[in-house]
Amino acid sequence: MTHAGQTLPLGRSMRVVALLALLVLAVPAAQAYEVWLTDQSDTGKESGGILYIYDGAQLAANPSSAKPTQTIDFSGPIGKFCEEATKKAVRRPHMLFFNANQDHALISFLSGQVLIMDAATKKPEACLSMGKNVHAAWPTPNQKMAIAANIAEKKFIRIWTDYASHKYSFDPDKDVLNLAALEGGERPDTSPICPITESSSQYAFVTLRGGGLLVVDVTTTPLKVVATMDNNQIHPAGCGGIQSGGTMYINSGGGWPIAPLSYDVYALNISNLPTSISAKLVSQRDDQFADSHGMASVGRYVWSADRAGNNIEIIDTLSNLSVGSVDLVTSGNADPAPDLMDVAPDGQYVFVGLRGPNPLTGNDKNVNNAKGTIPGVGVIHVDAGGKVGHYKGQAAITNMKDGKETADTHGIAVRK
Repeated sequence: MTHAGQTLPLGRSMRVVALLALLVLAVPAAQAYEVWLTDQSDTGKESGGILYIYDGAQLAANPSSAKPTQTIDFSGPIGKFCEEATKKAVRRPHMLFFNANQDHALISFLSGQVLIMDAATKKPEACLSMGKNVHAAWPTPNQKMAIAANIAEKKFIRIWTDYASHKYSFDPDKDVLNLAALEGGERPDTSPICPITESSSQYAFVTLRGGGLLVVDVTTTPLKVVATMDNNQIHPAGCGGIQSGGTMYINSGGGWPIAPLSYDVYALNISNLPTSISAKLVSQRDDQFADSHGMASVGRYVWSADRAGNNIEIIDTLSNLSVGSVDLVTSGNADPAPDLMDVAPDGQYVFVGLRGPNPLTGNDKNVNNAKGTIPGVGVIHVDAGGKVGHYKGQAAITNMKDGKETADTHGIAVRK
């Protein structure tokens, strides 16, 4: 023990300095990460859109003052790249995912293209046409494929992905499944909404606009539907899916004429595939002003966004019971309209897209389920291993035209 004014002997002082240095080295450095966010509003003549890229740590620390480190206008060089490849301008960058290695981004445009970008250089590698429309393109965990949903033409498409060789392709005869042929009875509309695979990358779970579910074995040629559910078992238009442990969670949602408002979360038992599949309804808000959309896995909990109700429900996957929610309404944003979301690498923050006052997709104007106040990205601090969340605020985006806010957030993903 030393007293004020005293110094340690030289040898002991050096040992203390060395010990402190070892302690500093033992503390892991925070992992750098990015948050990517798409704005669906036009930046060209009926074309374009914007990609915002944020430093994740800066965004988490002070959302309201965070500025993008990079902004990409899709009516610029990338738009020209896609137009040369597909003979059509890109419009409405809707969904955004990273492959497992986090070195490539897949961005789906409602104009029908899937853009594959080098995530580090932000340079385009391929732009593929899926036809009249593509709502989402999900990269499988094994990185061999991406599965795409063409709502307009009721097609499910398998894209072969070789990220190392920068080769991406699909065969219209072998890799496209015509879902219109599966319509009838209690599956009245088989337009695919948001497909997702489980961890083995074998089975795709395809939610349908008219309700029901198709399970497709994506490892076979031709693609094979191995299990089905009808619209009594799974309600219409789900666009949220996440695997937690051995359970796949999906939802049903609003925004379509068949279901302007809808909120259901299902736990799928996938252990008996390919023989059968079953679903358990674990949460329902169909009697409320509610609209289930995005999902995230946070620890052992599933977070489910209520786009109309302006909150995020938290479900414990051990009990499949709702254990709380995160209210996103603040004095600065009375109607945040939370949409899709993703999680920071350390699990300490969840980033959620917030819709604008003029939503361009997924909104029924009779109820305005997706209409928000200020478009941007919200930041939630995670506590208790995912059981609790505290809203920190948002970084706003804007695209003003003739005095009107046209910006409309949708795709969001964290690049770890």
